Amino acid sequence: MSLKTVIFIDKIKFELSDPVQTGRSLKALAGIALTDVLFLKQPHEDPVIANDTTITLKDGSHLYVQPAADYGQVVDGASLGTAGSFRVVQQADGWRFVIIETYTIPPPFLPATVRLLIKLPPLFPTAAPDMFWVQPPLSVNGAVPKGAGMETLLGEPWQRFSWHLKKGAWKPGISELRDFMRCIRGRFERQD
Repeated sequence: MSLKTVIFIDKIKFELSDPVQTGRSLKALAGIALTDVLFLKQPHEDPVIANDTTITLKDGSHLYVQPAADYGQVVDGASLGTAGSFRVVQQADGWRFVIIETYTIPPPFLPATVRLLIKLPPLFPTAAPDMFWVQPPLSVNGAVPKGAGMETLLGEPWQRFSWHLKKGAWKPGISELRDFMRCIRGRFERQD
């Protein structure tokens, strides 16, 4: 006789024949949308169980689900500060990649126009975006900008800017995508 592992998802009891599961398999078991965010209850901070994360559950484990935490915030031209073309690429793990096809960079950065990519975490806007990427790579006064390096995203090379928000700059429930876009613009204008 095999023992079953008893878990709870949103207070509903489930019996598992195998305690090793993925976020995707747990969502399928409970009939949860893949775009929702799955959490494992822990004493301090509840970690997100991404769709492709493998986890070994203990008997009595409690999990819960929340819709993607966009709180109705829409990614649109107004929030991005652009009237131009952009697209949103939804990732299976809840991340959203926002690509602005034409983003103007102030001098002395070259080239003057790039594609800009920002990554929105699964818990955005509660969780702040961090860093941004451009294509093609930028130079400033003939050199690589401070805090920049190359990275492959969506199968393409992008120049990553490890320019981070100052501690406390992002205020959950108050800060919006347009605030992060203003920070990007400000960093370019200050040339830092």
